[in-house]
Amino acid sequence: MNVKPEYIIADHIRAACFIIADGVKPSGKQRGYILRRLIRRSLSAATKLNIDITNQNYFKDLVNTVLDIYDGVYPELIESKDLIISILSAESQKYSKAITRGQKEWSKVFKKAGI
Repeated sequence: MNVKPEYIIADHIRAACFIIADGVKPSGKQRGYILRRLIRRSLSAATKLNIDITNQNYFKDLVNTVLDIYDGVYPELIESKDLIISILSAESQKYSKAITRGQKEWSKVFKKAGI
């Protein structure tokens, strides 16, 4: 299945906004793990589009779009706006660091293998 990165970003960030508004935080267990995977998959899709995922304005724009769409139906999203942006930004920083570490490790492996 070949889904466009734009759709992945939109769908996953929307879901993440709702999950965060329900009080879930990214973690390594249960609901938190699902949230982390949603966020990171959207970040991976964004990097495919050469979007700077460390830019906080990126998340503000996405969250504001979600809030504009669901404002009248889900007021708890508005109440959680700052928390949502904060969690998305923090997870983006963690993801960027993990990718950087992973790339360094792969470089070592390739260098060792003579590739």
